[in-house]
Amino acid sequence: MFEDRTYENLMIEAMAKARPGVDTREGSIYFDALAGCCFKLAEFYAGLNSMFELVNLPTAVDEYLDDRGAELVPPIPRRPATPAKYLFSHDISPGQLTPGERFFTNNVYFRVIRESGRLFLEAEEPGSIGNFVLPDTPAIPIRNIAGLAFSTFGLLHVPGVDRETDAHYQKRLQNRLAIPAKNGNRSHYKAWAEEIPGVGRARIIPLWNGDNTVKAVLFGPDGKPAAASVVERVQQYIDPEGAGLGNGVANLGAYFTATAADILAIKVKFSASLVGGMSLSQLQKEASESITEHLKNLALNTPDDEAIVLRVSTVGTLLHGLPSLVDYSGLTLNGQSGNIVVGDTEAPILAEVSVNETI
Repeated sequence: MFEDRTYENLMIEAMAKARPGVDTREGSIYFDALAGCCFKLAEFYAGLNSMFELVNLPTAVDEYLDDRGAELVPPIPRRPATPAKYLFSHDISPGQLTPGERFFTNNVYFRVIRESGRLFLEAEEPGSIGNFVLPDTPAIPIRNIAGLAFSTFGLLHVPGVDRETDAHYQKRLQNRLAIPAKNGNRSHYKAWAEEIPGVGRARIIPLWNGDNTVKAVLFGPDGKPAAASVVERVQQYIDPEGAGLGNGVANLGAYFTATAADILAIKVKFSASLVGGMSLSQLQKEASESITEHLKNLALNTPDDEAIVLRVSTVGTLLHGLPSLVDYSGLTLNGQSGNIVVGDTEAPILAEVSVNETI
């Protein structure tokens, strides 16, 4: 907004205001007297420009972006980080394990919690840091617990979610402003579903099973199908048991169903000429990471009114950007040379990257 209010431009304008005959050369009394003032004015305009950027939604960041969300009616808060929660296997009576007991694995610490009569291990640090414990991994107690000889992590029950990023939060706010969510319209269901931690995106399908039926296909923050526990929380929040009785936030008579996206496995195959000194395994790792990130972006950011399409040309562009690759040929997606159109209820997940080295 004030990009032209630089020190140089301010000095040019100030020099132009000098009376005829006044010495305005650098080092003159007039020049030196105005230089300091113009410098401070330039700083002022730079600060003013930054302030405008911080109070406008498209350019706001951090707590200033939080303030923009708080101004909406109703307010839309940023999603906080939430901890990972695991099923817990052990060989003593649950009554002998006190909630709050601490366990660890791979320098990640967990506490025992009790919910609905069951014990879980919940990460002490919120976020995705706790999502990488495999089932049957030993849960090592911090202190000796009488009678405990066996304790392991079970399946991941609730994935940990990182604090919502500025970019994702900003997009949610802009979507709410662009299409007001009210009176149980399509945008309202989307907003309700995406309020729940663990939902990265909800695709809303109206009239999916007849009149007054609505389905939300849920993706996690990683672009993969949302966890079963997250799906259940969305269901209970919007329309408990899908009964249409108005016991959730949905209107009376509206039958809502929450479901996780179905997995659409993606297999990528190509032949490659490697950079000297690089290995096929290194190239395969680079390709997997790049394509996985692209699939995540497709799942979370494709507009609701557009089909998710994995394009061969885009995958080819990603391959050309890999440090280990000189060139490639014979690229196929799921055995075909054409694009893959992903269904409305599907999440594209990379299942395999197969690479052959060309001579």
